[in-house]
Amino acid sequence: MRRSVALFLRAVAGAALISPAVADDTAVTNIDHVSCTGGPNEVRIVIHNVKKSVGLMTADLYRNDSEGFLKRDGRVAQVRFAAKAPVTAFCMDAPTPDAYAIAVYHDKNANKSFDKNALGLPAEPFGLSNNPVLRMAPPKIDDTLVDVPPSGVTVDIDLKN
Repeated sequence: MRRSVALFLRAVAGAALISPAVADDTAVTNIDHVSCTGGPNEVRIVIHNVKKSVGLMTADLYRNDSEGFLKRDGRVAQVRFAAKAPVTAFCMDAPTPDAYAIAVYHDKNANKSFDKNALGLPAEPFGLSNNPVLRMAPPKIDDTLVDVPPSGVTVDIDLKN
């Protein structure tokens, strides 16, 4: 287990060279070591642009199925962890090696629900794998798919506020 945590720490440190959002030591100390086991199909999620260390960060994993994308019934896994600014990092396991989409949101009030405003637009910060450009409609699943090999993958997601 220590080896997998060390590999994950190295991956996050390597991301710091690319992304200024993780350029300080806070990113390394915010990793939820317990959630990363180094097991098969592990998805290491690094969420950037977290404004405050309040509430929960929720991540949903979706199969490569456009019918179930961003729908409760289409979700194959969900995890919640305490939000940590400026970066929240944790792991979740995909059921099998395959292509998956990941949606995250910062549940600031910790009510375990993705709050929306009166117009039905997101009232809480959110993000998607591959950070697709968002227009007036949800992106296509193809724009958010990430290949998860048996060795696992690290996915960087930028929150939209």
